Amino acid sequence: MRTLLLSKADELYLEKCAQEHRFSYGIIIGHQADLSKTFVVHLARNNEEDADLEDLTEVGLTISDISSQALASQWLSASKMCPGSFDVIGIFVASTTDQSSEIKTAKKLFSDVYDILLKSNKSLGIYTTDVAQSDYVFLSYSLANKQVLCKSYTYGNGGTFSNMEYKFVEKPFEWIQLECMYDLEDILPIVNTARRINIEDQFQNIILAFRKNILVSEVFLQNEIVEDTIDLQTYIKKRKSKEEKLKAASSNATTPSSEASEALHLLNSQGFLGGSEIIRASILLPVKCQLAKPTDIKVREFNGTLRTSGIITTRIFCSPRNSIADAKRFLRDDILRSLTTRIQVYCDGLTDPYATSEAIFISEPPRRVFFSLPSEGPSTSGGVTVQFSEYLFRGEAPTVVVAQAKQILDVELDPEAIGMDAEGLPDDVPIQTSQDQADDTRSMASSMPKPELSRSLYMVGIAVALLVLLTSVALHYMLTDK
Repeated sequence: MRTLLLSKADELYLEKCAQEHRFSYGIIIGHQADLSKTFVVHLARNNEEDADLEDLTEVGLTISDISSQALASQWLSASKMCPGSFDVIGIFVASTTDQSSEIKTAKKLFSDVYDILLKSNKSLGIYTTDVAQSDYVFLSYSLANKQVLCKSYTYGNGGTFSNMEYKFVEKPFEWIQLECMYDLEDILPIVNTARRINIEDQFQNIILAFRKNILVSEVFLQNEIVEDTIDLQTYIKKRKSKEEKLKAASSNATTPSSEASEALHLLNSQGFLGGSEIIRASILLPVKCQLAKPTDIKVREFNGTLRTSGIITTRIFCSPRNSIADAKRFLRDDILRSLTTRIQVYCDGLTDPYATSEAIFISEPPRRVFFSLPSEGPSTSGGVTVQFSEYLFRGEAPTVVVAQAKQILDVELDPEAIGMDAEGLPDDVPIQTSQDQADDTRSMASSMPKPELSRSLYMVGIAVALLVLLTSVALHYMLTDK
């Protein structure tokens, strides 16, 4: 049976929600440590309640009064802010009365929310490299008797509830941080023959193509291929043991060998010395021709190309219980989720989703910024601080992140504490639009004038020289006649 692990701060947050609002509901953000244990990372009360409901708090609201649309909107927005190792795993209700009799209503609420998410998101599984989630958590807290009801919900055939254990843990959860800087560089053909091309459809093709490639990618940890079956805790112990042996060999030898010194320097540069547990990762995509069968390689015509270029910063947080395979999957999920979110945010702001096939269309999606949950918030972590992310366009201020965090995650942020330097702004590089330059050199700036312009200046110079010569001859004859 699965067990839901909550911190004492989570219990205080549920109590606070029930005391201040009499009836509150929101989302549960969690992390799957292993098959039997799920950590609650954050609880976020929904702040989109209707004003009419706020006025009726004295009446005694129930689960049937919850807006499935507001809950689904918060669910989807929070999913975009979570790192790849975290997900929205369920719904909580906090009230002054006992809500355990509303199980049937809660079951319908889950079904309605899931249906809305499927409709608003063409494919709920597009955020992940794995199958879409179908098991969720329902948590109900009653202030009257300080009782907690925890159920596991499974979608399908009307939905079913099953018993689920829960436990409040005194000790803060331990997290291991993994980071990766993924360099995105790809060119896709535009096979649409229409003159006006839908930009959103083309961006969707980018996501689908990238998801297909990243599923077969290879993930390196600290520049090494690591066995998938071991867990992160074992991996870190092995790395530290290797570090200690190299240190001992280096200190005992009067003249350390070049191999030992080089290995020790490599461990130091990778961040494992000094107690740091930030694991650096890198992802290598296979060459496309290696993925295709000989029969899949074809020569065909297309009307244009779609080029993607940039760097995606990945920062995830795992439990020591997670296997290496889990960590690799979380890294892939985070990159895919970040790319999808940027494209969705960008497309939501388009005034015209179409572009002509003759035009060179330049898009600048938002960049990723990171922020930590306040220590006095619903959940805290030990050692490594858990971070979420938001996306800002060029020129947007950190106050946008502050407002989003309050609205979606129900946390108060300091604008000064938001990490804005994880991804730098792209350079403004002019693109030549000459039809004669169809290769990659058109994306490079050139200080040379165009050939047509050079010939024009040359002819003007000749014309001016002839004019000066004729004027001189005419003046010469005029003066000699006099």
